[in-house]
Amino acid sequence: MQRLRVRLSSDGPVLIFGGSFDPPTQAHCELPALAAEQLGASRLIYVPAAVSPHKTASPPASPAHRLEMLRLSVLEGAEIDTQELDREGVSYMIDTLESLRADISSRIAMRLLIGTDQAVAFHRWHRWQDILAIAQPVVMRRGSQDIELLLRDIDLAQGSGQGDRWREWLLDLPQMPQSSTAARDQVAASSKASHDVPPLVADYIAANGLYKS
Repeated sequence: MQRLRVRLSSDGPVLIFGGSFDPPTQAHCELPALAAEQLGASRLIYVPAAVSPHKTASPPASPAHRLEMLRLSVLEGAEIDTQELDREGVSYMIDTLESLRADISSRIAMRLLIGTDQAVAFHRWHRWQDILAIAQPVVMRRGSQDIELLLRDIDLAQGSGQGDRWREWLLDLPQMPQSSTAARDQVAASSKASHDVPPLVADYIAANGLYKS
């Protein structure tokens, strides 16, 4: 089966999307590609984390399994940067962005794709102000989340008026509620991967006995 290809521009920003991808879901596959198209991005780079600083326990699946599942799920034309897996330990996005910035011309903008939960807590990220200086965020909504309630939550967490800044960084994308947690829970409950993950990923989970309770 021929894989879909992400539609990229020739001179747009570089879009970076990080996460544990444990496992990668249909949303992980489709929404970043749509975001890249909407932004006119020239590159879409996935960055699998070794250990997220916001989830200090090691991910349920090994780095090798998560990387292979990500390779099976991303659209053709997207890239995978393994530097966080290679350096191991806690994965700080600022380290990754500084490394990418050193290799990408300063004439090319970099944008960081995140979810709404990460937007609300962004002020807790390691060196978050330096992140903003290198790669402004762009935000995907989760499910049917109300925009005004989201911006109110940002104001409450980060200070009055901060929501207005984040409003400019929200993307208009389809609402896809799939989550890695739900996918893992489905496998643990039934030993079968749910429709939340791409078919090749579901086959890989079954073949390798991942996420069974």
